[in-house]
Amino acid sequence: MRVLIADPDDRRREQATTRLGRLPGVQLSAACADLSATFDIVEHRPPHVVLYAQSFTQQPEFETMETLCRHLSVRWMTFSIGTCRTPHNLINVDLAADEAAILSTLQAKMNQKAAAARGPQIGLFHSTFPSRSSNIVLIGSSTGGVDALLQVLGTFPADCPPTLVVQHTGASFSAGLARLLNARVEPKVIEAYEGAMLASGTIMIAPGADAHLVLNAQHGTRCRLEVSPRMNGHRPSVDALFKSAARVADRVTAVLLTGMGRDGAEGLLDLKTAGAQTIAQDKATSLVYGMPGAAADLGAVNQKLPLSAIGPAILKSSQQRGC
Repeated sequence: MRVLIADPDDRRREQATTRLGRLPGVQLSAACADLSATFDIVEHRPPHVVLYAQSFTQQPEFETMETLCRHLSVRWMTFSIGTCRTPHNLINVDLAADEAAILSTLQAKMNQKAAAARGPQIGLFHSTFPSRSSNIVLIGSSTGGVDALLQVLGTFPADCPPTLVVQHTGASFSAGLARLLNARVEPKVIEAYEGAMLASGTIMIAPGADAHLVLNAQHGTRCRLEVSPRMNGHRPSVDALFKSAARVADRVTAVLLTGMGRDGAEGLLDLKTAGAQTIAQDKATSLVYGMPGAAADLGAVNQKLPLSAIGPAILKSSQQRGC
């Protein structure tokens, strides 16, 4: 059984490494001090089980990490060494317990049936809109957004409209999110970069946490990375992207998916007022109804839809705007 340890505490990580090294049938895959390194190893050399420090599960980056584990059928749980209070929603293994108890817990976790990973509906709407049309898709999401993006973007054909996404992932996880999506949907998914030209068949993810992803519509439609203060507590911010697109709103379909807070609500209202088609995920299918709910309260939403209907609605809107 290959086990990976992920813990920012050097001393506890060393103790865990020593303890696991003494267990028969257990091979230590790696010991990582941060989630970025953990993501890279899980992505390229998947272990059977990942043991996380509980603090890692509270970070915004963990949502992308957990989604990767689910899609690769890698089991995970938290660990402690000695007395530790464990949240009710987590399964924890105490590495200070006796050998038989640790092995039993690890084996039970490894044998646990993997949660089903939702597969993309690739090619379902292939070439339903003019490939040379100038329509643009903008998507904002936060808590619960990684799974939502997989489902929505999974309906997109290879020649989908140019699409920009702001997902609140945490500082170093945008590249990992882009790779995760790129491996599971038909269009090309990359991190956005300064000056990138929007193109059919390409989905660009807002990078890092040092700048906002915005549209520069003055000299053709290109991406710009704008270094400015956080908006609604976020950088990159959905509002920053949406507000930057107001001057080309007649070509825009803008979408707010599940997420905590209200980032994107005011920007969605600006776009709707300027002539964009606006869509928000409904409460029933949102993990957190904060962002789409705030937009609905402002009157910023043309269509409030369940998650399964959003991908087809985006493509239908793009088809109409491309004609």
